[in-house]
Amino acid sequence: MTHPLLARLASADPGERRAACSAAAADPSGVLLAEALAGALGDPVKAVVRAASDALVAIARTQGSIDEALRRALHGDEPTRRWGAAFTLARLEPPGPRLLPALVEALASGDGDVRWAAARLLVDAGRLHGEVLPLLIGLARAGENPVVRRMATFALRELAPDRPEAAEVLLAGARDGDLHVRRAATTAMAALIDPPESVAAHLLAALREDPDAATRRLAALALGEIGAEQPGAVPKDTAEHLAAAGARAEDPDLVRAVERALVRLREGCRSA
Repeated sequence: MTHPLLARLASADPGERRAACSAAAADPSGVLLAEALAGALGDPVKAVVRAASDALVAIARTQGSIDEALRRALHGDEPTRRWGAAFTLARLEPPGPRLLPALVEALASGDGDVRWAAARLLVDAGRLHGEVLPLLIGLARAGENPVVRRMATFALRELAPDRPEAAEVLLAGARDGDLHVRRAATTAMAALIDPPESVAAHLLAALREDPDAATRRLAALALGEIGAEQPGAVPKDTAEHLAAAGARAEDPDLVRAVERALVRLREGCRSA
């Protein structure tokens, strides 16, 4: 017998597909719809994908395993479905190595929400599995797609702010040929714990010389954050360099960034 919700899951109306996913979550025989719901993880409409994921999670928690349906989706031909399966599995169990290919692939997604969710899951996986850190370092250093390099840089900021190799990668990223990667690396430097002297030296140089106004502002803010949390990690004359940059700046946003950085430096001095 065909389940009555199957026709609704295949409807041309995305609102009907979404409603069918929600109905499947509450259906006593919903486990029979696991394959169809796993197929819906590749739907072109994000709301349907989320509803399908919600339904699969609810069914797994109340009716039994849907792992086989998700495994097939995870290794299927459609990138959207692979991501949806990885996202759903990560809602059911801590993210592990089997999700890594789909998560790395999702870092290059055209959907910003997907990219950030994949980066967060890679960070979560990295806290449990040692192979994730070298994977992210490799992507940040040499990922073919600059979007992937940028997202890997943000993930490293969260996963390994205390690791010297992360600082090295951020310094390399700050010289990347892609502007957005450079900005991401400059931003991420603010989170480093016990950074080498080369980090503050680079930020001071960027504050003075970088041709990109946003990068100069980010360098100022990063200097302020590092100096506030770790006063010994920036040169003693950092405040003078910041004040000089603010005095000669024609960019009001840079002036504000410098003012904020100077406030943070003073806070660091008081707490030292």
